[in-house]
Amino acid sequence: MSGPRRLLVVYTGGTLGMQLTDRGWEPGADLAGWLSDLVARDFPGLDWDLVSLDPLIDSSNAGPAEWQRIVDAVLQHETTHDGYVVLHGTDTMGFAAAAVHFALRGLGKPVVLTGAQRSFVVDDSDAPANVRGAIRCALEQRNRCVAIYFDGTLMAGHHATKISSEDDHAFESVNIAPLALLTDDGELVFTEAEAHSPASAAQVVVKPYRDVDIVVMTLHPGLRSERVAAQLTPAPEAVVLRAYGTGNAPDNQPALLGALSAASQAGTVVVVTTQCPHGAVHLGQYAVSQGLLATGAVAGGDLTTDALVAWLTFLLSQGLSPDEIRAAVGAGTLG
Repeated sequence: MSGPRRLLVVYTGGTLGMQLTDRGWEPGADLAGWLSDLVARDFPGLDWDLVSLDPLIDSSNAGPAEWQRIVDAVLQHETTHDGYVVLHGTDTMGFAAAAVHFALRGLGKPVVLTGAQRSFVVDDSDAPANVRGAIRCALEQRNRCVAIYFDGTLMAGHHATKISSEDDHAFESVNIAPLALLTDDGELVFTEAEAHSPASAAQVVVKPYRDVDIVVMTLHPGLRSERVAAQLTPAPEAVVLRAYGTGNAPDNQPALLGALSAASQAGTVVVVTTQCPHGAVHLGQYAVSQGLLATGAVAGGDLTTDALVAWLTFLLSQGLSPDEIRAAVGAGTLG
């Protein structure tokens, strides 16, 4: 970090700022005072502003409209601030970070999402450490992408996913190395990892996120073709199919493949990802995956389910045709 930097904090809700009520944990604790004290203590002299979205929400209630509110908040302050921290609930942070990434490519400024497993009102909360780290990353000129900071690790927003509902190390960077790590000495060390984007991204005109009809379907042994057909009736706009290994599916169930093929012919974009925590999809590598290829499905590359849902939501929001979306996904996800 060099020279004065102006920071915007966008508060959306989430566990970090919750209070305990008779219904359980809900947004509503006085975060502004706590955050002001933290900034004054750890970043004296920092020029910063706070924007709280109304209403504050548990991230389980987040969707495309809430993603767009984050994007809008950043764009409204694009010329006045140098970095952005988004305080967000952890449950759907992976989806949100990917969505913000796709909408803000080309911004050239750091947007760092963070949250906490325990509210700041709890004595052993992980909120202070995560917020301090996120602010540091948002003030770094070396960081120019949308990312998640959690438990000492800075991860590309479209390659991070939640892996624990309890542990402080709640997020993992999938298929690329973390962008930066906080050492035991408190030094923030940036790696050589590249926060790549889909190659076709620059060709897409940005329109606001809208609600779309996407089905996430997980294959499992014994899955009946009638159940698959029921999930695809009426035909959704897109399907994220969580297949086996490198994109494999049973080729001895013609009715199952037929249901997917019928959806593709009706305009559904079927994108195949892997159930494995790491690795990419390579349709056709195994003979058993030839059936999926024949349905018109395309490979989701090395993107997580979170990122694929956000990427498809973004592409559908642009009003692209099914063939244009298939081409965008097929060309760019390994980027």
